[in-house]
Amino acid sequence: MRISRHGHPPPGPLALYRRIIGKLSPKDSPQQGTAPPDTQRIPLKQRPTQSDIARAAGVSRGLVSLALSGSSGVSEESRARIVTIADELGYVRNIGAAALAGKFHSTLGFVLPDLRNPFYETLVAELQQSSTELDLLPLIVTSLNRSDHEAQVLRKLQELDVAGVIVVSPVEPPEELIKQGRSLPTVVIGAGAIGGAVDTVHMDENAAAQLIAAHIRERGWKRILHLSSEIDDGNVWVDNRLKALEVALGQTPLDSALIQADQPLSPLIARFVPQNEEHSLAIVVHNDRLAMDVIPALHRLNLTAGKDVAVISYDDTHVAQRPEWSLTSIHQDAHELIQTALNHVNRRQNDDNAVAINSIVQPTLTVRTTS
Repeated sequence: MRISRHGHPPPGPLALYRRIIGKLSPKDSPQQGTAPPDTQRIPLKQRPTQSDIARAAGVSRGLVSLALSGSSGVSEESRARIVTIADELGYVRNIGAAALAGKFHSTLGFVLPDLRNPFYETLVAELQQSSTELDLLPLIVTSLNRSDHEAQVLRKLQELDVAGVIVVSPVEPPEELIKQGRSLPTVVIGAGAIGGAVDTVHMDENAAAQLIAAHIRERGWKRILHLSSEIDDGNVWVDNRLKALEVALGQTPLDSALIQADQPLSPLIARFVPQNEEHSLAIVVHNDRLAMDVIPALHRLNLTAGKDVAVISYDDTHVAQRPEWSLTSIHQDAHELIQTALNHVNRRQNDDNAVAINSIVQPTLTVRTTS
């Protein structure tokens, strides 16, 4: 180790940086009861910059910028030294400054209706994996299933100048989403073609309905009840699913009910259970999350899912796969949904005038004990 002429080791990069910003003079030393200077937290306004790294490393700021951005024009030895000094100084890249300087956008807005649906967990997991590979940071927010809050969230994301926004099962009317798409790359997951510059990716509702109808006929269920939660303007997507079921079921009797918040389910279901007619009613539930409420409601009526009443849902989440639920459910490929949505964001970033694309993902039906 090199020793100075005063008999002390030379200051490390962090101590040198603190001298540069005036926090410590060469004579300063830790006082009793305080943390050593190299372990004290640096105030936000005094966080190291690339210029500070350049001073500590004895190189130009331009070389530091190239090294930290992974440019091939920097030798591995120089890059390693600069990165080491940057780490010792506690340097954190300022994404906002990078965006202003080079039109680089690394934050992606991701809007969910809520955090209760287990399928959204699956989408978020896929998004985190895929966005890491693309060097994107997902900013995940919820609309609280309210169109006014969703509009506010989308406006804030636009003000943050994100790379784009992916909206899952939106509750805003399509015309509002079209306005959003004029100024920010916008992709919707879970809805059909919207128009304007808004790209969409969704499961083939008609194919899913046909799978359910074929399964119901095969098992001999005679009447169908479709259950869904009332979701502000988002009910348009619920209606689309219901219409697909109506077409697929043909002459099979189909009832439907929208469930209000905190509405007891058992009395509602009891109205549709035929008297003195066993193995006749199949309940098609809008998603696995709601099916988790339906099955206990059946128990309170002394009915068993799969024996007395069929329960078929959508999303095929980890909940549906658990033995205590064992839900028959329509499987949506979350990986394909996310990958397609990210491709749409990237394509629109490169071409503002690109024609909107409506991408369709094919479903499968996973049959379990509830039907």
